[in-house]
Amino acid sequence: MEPSPQAEQSIQADQPMLVDEVATVAEASAADTDIPAQPEASSSRTPHPRKGKDDEPQEPLEDVLRRRTTIIQEGDNVLLRLPSDTVKAVVASKDGLVQLGKFGAFPAKYLVGLHYDITYEIVPNPDAPAATDVADVMEEAVFGQAKGKKSKKKGGKKAGKQDTPGFKNMLRPLRPRGMVDAVIDDIKETNEFIDDSEENRGALLSQDEINELKAQGVGAEEMIRRQMERHEQFELKTDFSKEKWLKRKEKKYLQTIHPLAPSSINVVNHYAQRSAQSILFLREDTLSQLLNLSNVRPGGRYLVVDDTGGLVTAALADRMGCEGRILLFTDADSPPAWGVLNIMNFSERELACIKWLNWMEADEEYERPAPPGEDGMPAIAEAKTAARLRRHRAQVAELNATRAELHAGGWDGIVLATEMSPISVINRLTRYLMGSGTLTVYSPFQQVLAESLQHLRRNQHYLATQLTESWSRTYQVLPGRTHPLMTTSAMSGYLLHATRVIPSSFVPESHQRHLKRRKKANGAAEGTGEAEVDE
Repeated sequence: MEPSPQAEQSIQADQPMLVDEVATVAEASAADTDIPAQPEASSSRTPHPRKGKDDEPQEPLEDVLRRRTTIIQEGDNVLLRLPSDTVKAVVASKDGLVQLGKFGAFPAKYLVGLHYDITYEIVPNPDAPAATDVADVMEEAVFGQAKGKKSKKKGGKKAGKQDTPGFKNMLRPLRPRGMVDAVIDDIKETNEFIDDSEENRGALLSQDEINELKAQGVGAEEMIRRQMERHEQFELKTDFSKEKWLKRKEKKYLQTIHPLAPSSINVVNHYAQRSAQSILFLREDTLSQLLNLSNVRPGGRYLVVDDTGGLVTAALADRMGCEGRILLFTDADSPPAWGVLNIMNFSERELACIKWLNWMEADEEYERPAPPGEDGMPAIAEAKTAARLRRHRAQVAELNATRAELHAGGWDGIVLATEMSPISVINRLTRYLMGSGTLTVYSPFQQVLAESLQHLRRNQHYLATQLTESWSRTYQVLPGRTHPLMTTSAMSGYLLHATRVIPSSFVPESHQRHLKRRKKANGAAEGTGEAEVDE
């Protein structure tokens, strides 16, 4: 049975075509459709327009957000949690060395491509070149070889990065250790027979022995095992005591890092421990309540006044999935300092939903002044003047578009976390808030929000005003030993929340009669008072 002509054409279409065949097919197709064939390539051919960034296909925004919070990329700011529970901020770059003090060092390039929220151990790299003698490195440093310059007199070698001990390390995932799951009633051991005298402590490894083992390249697990062997009363401990003892030794000997995902919760905890005043003492529980009361969602449009270094703005963008609009107000002529946004590694595409305006530019009667003239300038400055005018026109167009979007109204919420007076900001931005929109104000001081609460209760544009204070306590949740931590922060700040309503001009007839009776009663009372004065 012979194949049909359509089948033969389909089979031939699946076969790879040569260059001559492609040209022949193109000419035939052009002849059939009355389209002139493409001319042959020549040096006088006009070049094709350069393909811009907007013409390139873009990956879905969901994939961009997922990759930012799951995989470390080159140039990202990474928060590393050390065994001592401290957090250190580093940059994942191809060059450079991450110094962690007693917890070791490793090349920054090994961070690129790793996953967040996984514990990695710093171990020697078996593929690294042989180490240079310590005396040679010290001699080169003494004679000015720190910058890689060869010594002409001493004939020393170039001290490169491969001679630094930290560059000979690498990262590998740490094998998780099992958790003790015991019932208190089944434990027969007790700690009352343990003798913690100096004589028994002397049986453990001394600091000199530990340093000697480290110099020999003995790993942390081996040192912990030797400490357990030298600990004669280790078996007298309870299972829970053994667990706590092992954790203390791991914090002392292990050289591990734990990259934290760039989420708003991890960032606010980092700043709360490092510099709480820079974020107005905002805590994670208060930030979560702020986002919840503001009804932040993808596609929302919010007016923001942020004095927390960009923390509230970053939390809003993260919750919105970078879909919608965030309009920031600032009292400076330049864009706000967004240090937190840099730590969260937002790309330009993700930051496209954030715009900013100066308070003066937000005024409806504001007009941007014209650029300064170039009278009397030489002709050579004409090109620079034209370029400056083009930039000025582009800035004016972007500014006018942002102002028009603000003045059009219909915003979903107002979020304030500022040191300015909330009353003045509320009075200025209320006109742009849509009905049923939310107003949320954060302040570390109760008195500031108490005054704003009284102002909103007298304002007919807001309803259901509430002033709240959040409280949270951290718990240790482990099998058989769940309990709250003994210390916690009592400074959580305060939140003021209200709902925007649009007053109606319609007055029911029953309400009108009530107003007339009240007005008549007030007039009668005033007349009686005047009569008494005349007498």
